This record gives sequence, structure tokens and C-alpha cells, in this order.
Amino acid sequence: MYLEIKSLFIPTENKERTLRILLPDDYDHSEQSYPVLYMHDGQNLFEDKTSFSGHSWGVYETLKRHKIDHLIVVGIDNSDLRLFEYSPWTCSDIVKEMTKIEVGGLGDVYASWMVYQLKPWVESNYRVDTKHAMIAGSSMGAYISCYIANKYPEFFQTVGIFSLASWFNEPKLLSFMESQETNQNQRYFISVGSHESENEKLNQAYINNSVNLKDLLLKKGITDLLFVETDEGHNELAWRLIFERFIDFAVQKKHGN
Repeated sequence: MYLEIKSLFIPTENKERTLRILLPDDYDHSEQSYPVLYMHDGQNLFEDKTSFSGHSWGVYETLKRHKIDHLIVVGIDNSDLRLFEYSPWTCSDIVKEMTKIEVGGLGDVYASWMVYQLKPWVESNYRVDTKHAMIAGSSMGAYISCYIANKYPEFFQTVGIFSLASWFNEPKLLSFMESQETNQNQRYFISVGSHESENEKLNQAYINNSVNLKDLLLKKGITDLLFVETDEGHNELAWRLIFERFIDFAVQKKHGN
């Protein structure tokens, strides 16, 4: 597999946003169409040198190790507007206390851009199996993945939720999901660690967030759901480990593995 660096104009910043696109080794030598996995925080996915923490998710290495060569991964870089773009609602008072400003509120613009500009751009520039699109993210990237998958359920068949930070504004997210028509063919992978935070209350909030999401999805009739609890923390190395479980879950049904 090899990485291409592209960019696409995004209206939240009024400028180009970097995209990191991982293509199969045989992409240039085949006529095959590939399912696409869209992931947030793109600079953290593939290379340690570009990652926020100095460690990437190791997506390339995991796919190679699992001999998965029939997938395109589109990583969307974040920006200084990350906490604004990854929620359509403004934050809770607790978050405002932490950040000293009110964040959130641009998530609907980001979601619309992703579905109506980014996704068509990918599908017009690469050989894509449009019937098999996936979306995944961690922390606030998981929050916006939940929102997008529920606002546009016909566009994404598989949803990866890592260390969901819906304490950002959980009532708004759950209320929105409750009101949406459910695509009961969607598949959900939810993971949460027992050491998400050194703060005991925040750590429990992460665990509760994931359990609350799982319970709501089951209530709404989603049966193809894998809930994974780990002993890991809230960082790229932790998500690198659990990504192995997710990718097996994500590809097994479509390809009969």
C-alpha cells in the first residue's frame, strides 16, 4: 500500500484541507473497485512523524500484517478548528471551563462537506465501491463519526467508535440519534479503555459514554454491534492496538473473511 497526499477546499476554514489517502499496492495495476474507510485526525493515522503524540495508529502496518489489500483509507487532517468541526453543537459547561472558550458548532458544516464534497471527490478520482463506505474516529473524532453516520445513514455502512468523548455534549448527541430514522443494516464497532483518563470522574465518563451509545443502538434495533473493553488509555498507541480488532470486524462480512 502507498500513501498519496492531496487536498480539498473546506468551507469551515475557507482554505484547502490536507487528505492522506492510503491505496492498495496493486491499485495502479488492477481495475478493481475498493471500499473506502474515512477517518478523522488524518495526520495521526499513518506516520509517527506527523502524529500529534509522536506515535501513529499504524494503519498501514496493521493492514499489511492482516493481509488486507482491498481497502482505500482516506484520512482527513484536523486543524485548529478541530473542537469546532467535530461537533454540530456547542460544548457543555464542563468543556467550556476546560477550554476557556465555547467550542463546537461547525460539525454540521463539516459533515455536509464530507458527504457532499469529499466523498464525491474521492469517488470521482479513485476506483471506489460506493456500496461499501465506512467512517471511524477516536475521541471527538468518534463523536462526529456518530453524528455523520446517523445524519447520513445511507452513506456509511460500518462505523468505528474509539474512546467516545460524548461528554463534550452527550444529551444533544443522544437526543439527535434518538430522533433519527435508523438504518438497521449499519454495523457498529465501539471500544473504550479502562484508563482513558487519570481523572477518575472523566475516566468513568468515557466508559459511560460508550455504554450509553451501545444501549441506544441496541434499543434502536442495531444488532450487528461489537463492543470491546480494553485496559488501554486515550492515545494513538492504544487505538493502534484496537484498530486490529476493528479492521477485522469491518472487512469480515463484505469479503467473507
